[in-house]
Amino acid sequence: MMMDPKARIRRPALTLWLLAGTGLLLLAYGVMCLAIGTGVDDVLEKARGGFSGKDTNALVAMMNSNDITLKDRNLAVWALGQLGDPRALPSLEDLVTGGPCDHAAAVCQHELRKAIRQCRGGVNITRWAWKPLVL
Repeated sequence: MMMDPKARIRRPALTLWLLAGTGLLLLAYGVMCLAIGTGVDDVLEKARGGFSGKDTNALVAMMNSNDITLKDRNLAVWALGQLGDPRALPSLEDLVTGGPCDHAAAVCQHELRKAIRQCRGGVNITRWAWKPLVL
Protein backbone atom coordinates (compact mmCIF):
# COMPACT_ATOMS: atom_id res chain seq x y z
CA MET A 1 0.00 0.00 0.00
CA MET A 2 1.44 3.34 -1.09
CA MET A 3 1.38 6.35 1.18
CA ASP A 4 0.03 9.57 -0.23
CA PRO A 5 3.00 11.86 -1.08
CA LYS A 6 1.25 14.83 0.54
CA ALA A 7 0.96 12.92 3.84
CA ARG A 8 4.71 12.33 3.81
CA ILE A 9 5.31 16.04 3.54
CA ARG A 10 2.80 16.99 6.24
CA ARG A 11 4.22 14.76 8.97
CA PRO A 12 7.74 16.23 9.00
CA ALA A 13 6.29 19.73 8.80
CA LEU A 14 4.06 19.04 11.80
CA THR A 15 7.03 17.62 13.69
CA LEU A 16 9.08 20.71 12.90
CA TRP A 17 6.28 23.01 14.08
CA LEU A 18 5.91 21.04 17.30
CA LEU A 19 9.65 21.16 17.94
CA ALA A 20 9.78 24.89 17.19
CA GLY A 21 6.81 25.56 19.48
CA THR A 22 8.32 23.50 22.28
CA GLY A 23 11.63 25.29 21.87
CA LEU A 24 9.95 28.70 22.06
CA LEU A 25 8.04 27.71 25.19
CA LEU A 26 11.24 26.50 26.85
CA LEU A 27 13.01 29.71 25.86
CA ALA A 28 10.19 31.84 27.30
CA TYR A 29 10.26 29.78 30.51
CA GLY A 30 14.02 30.27 30.80
CA VAL A 31 13.73 34.02 30.29
CA MET A 32 10.97 34.16 32.92
CA CYS A 33 13.10 32.21 35.42
CA LEU A 34 16.05 34.52 34.76
CA ALA A 35 13.92 37.65 35.22
CA ILE A 36 12.42 36.41 38.49
CA GLY A 37 15.79 35.30 39.85
CA THR A 38 17.37 38.63 38.94
CA GLY A 39 14.50 40.49 40.60
CA VAL A 40 14.82 38.49 43.80
CA ASP A 41 18.59 39.01 43.79
CA ASP A 42 18.15 42.78 43.38
CA VAL A 43 15.73 42.97 46.32
CA LEU A 44 18.05 40.78 48.43
CA GLU A 45 20.99 43.09 47.69
CA LYS A 46 18.94 46.11 48.75
CA ALA A 47 17.87 44.32 51.95
CA ARG A 48 21.38 43.13 52.79
CA GLY A 49 22.75 46.63 52.23
CA GLY A 50 20.32 48.40 54.51
CA PHE A 51 19.31 45.86 57.13
CA SER A 52 21.07 43.41 59.40
CA GLY A 53 20.65 39.71 58.92
CA LYS A 54 21.05 37.41 56.00
CA ASP A 55 18.54 36.72 53.24
CA THR A 56 15.15 36.05 54.87
CA ASN A 57 15.94 38.03 58.02
CA ALA A 58 17.08 41.07 56.03
CA LEU A 59 13.97 40.88 53.83
CA VAL A 60 11.71 40.63 56.89
CA ALA A 61 13.43 43.67 58.41
CA MET A 62 12.99 45.54 55.12
CA MET A 63 9.32 44.57 54.93
CA ASN A 64 8.67 45.78 58.49
CA SER A 65 10.63 49.03 58.18
CA ASN A 66 8.72 52.30 58.13
CA ASP A 67 11.84 54.10 56.91
CA ILE A 68 11.50 52.90 53.31
CA THR A 69 8.82 53.32 50.67
CA LEU A 70 5.79 51.06 50.41
CA LYS A 71 7.02 50.05 46.96
CA ASP A 72 10.21 48.64 48.48
CA ARG A 73 8.29 46.99 51.30
CA ASN A 74 6.02 45.34 48.71
CA LEU A 75 9.11 44.18 46.81
CA ALA A 76 10.37 42.56 50.03
CA VAL A 77 7.03 40.76 50.43
CA TRP A 78 7.23 39.56 46.82
CA ALA A 79 10.82 38.33 47.28
CA LEU A 80 9.89 36.49 50.48
CA GLY A 81 7.11 34.76 48.58
CA GLN A 82 9.46 33.79 45.78
CA LEU A 83 11.95 32.36 48.28
CA GLY A 84 9.18 30.46 50.04
CA ASP A 85 11.00 30.39 53.38
CA PRO A 86 8.64 29.28 56.19
CA ARG A 87 10.62 31.35 58.70
CA ALA A 88 8.99 34.46 57.20
CA LEU A 89 5.43 33.26 57.91
CA PRO A 90 4.92 34.91 61.33
CA SER A 91 6.09 38.30 60.05
CA LEU A 92 4.00 38.03 56.89
CA GLU A 93 0.91 36.97 58.83
CA ASP A 94 1.32 39.93 61.22
CA LEU A 95 0.81 42.35 58.32
CA VAL A 96 -2.43 40.78 57.08
CA THR A 97 -5.38 43.06 57.84
CA GLY A 98 -8.12 40.94 56.31
CA GLY A 99 -9.41 43.98 54.46
CA PRO A 100 -8.95 45.17 50.89
CA CYS A 101 -5.67 46.56 49.62
CA ASP A 102 -4.84 50.15 50.52
CA HIS A 103 -1.70 50.73 48.48
CA ALA A 104 -1.34 54.28 49.75
CA ALA A 105 -1.07 53.27 53.40
CA ALA A 106 -0.14 49.60 53.80
CA VAL A 107 1.59 46.64 52.20
CA CYS A 108 -0.44 45.00 49.42
CA GLN A 109 -2.76 42.43 50.99
CA HIS A 110 -2.98 40.39 47.79
CA GLU A 111 0.81 40.11 47.59
CA LEU A 112 0.90 39.15 51.28
CA ARG A 113 -1.61 36.33 50.72
CA LYS A 114 0.44 35.05 47.77
CA ALA A 115 3.67 35.18 49.78
CA ILE A 116 2.06 33.34 52.70
CA ARG A 117 0.79 30.64 50.34
CA GLN A 118 4.29 30.21 48.89
CA CYS A 119 5.90 30.06 52.34
CA ARG A 120 3.44 27.35 53.34
CA GLY A 121 4.71 25.17 50.51
CA GLY A 122 2.73 26.44 47.53
CA VAL A 123 3.86 25.44 44.05
CA ASN A 124 6.45 27.68 42.44
CA ILE A 125 7.43 26.38 39.01
CA THR A 126 10.43 28.69 38.61
CA ARG A 127 12.12 28.54 42.02
CA TRP A 128 14.24 25.45 41.28
CA ALA A 129 15.87 27.19 38.31
CA TRP A 130 17.06 30.43 39.93
CA LYS A 131 17.24 29.79 43.69
CA PRO A 132 20.61 27.97 43.69
CA LEU A 133 22.11 30.90 41.78
CA VAL A 134 20.71 33.60 44.08
CA LEU A 135 21.35 32.20 47.55
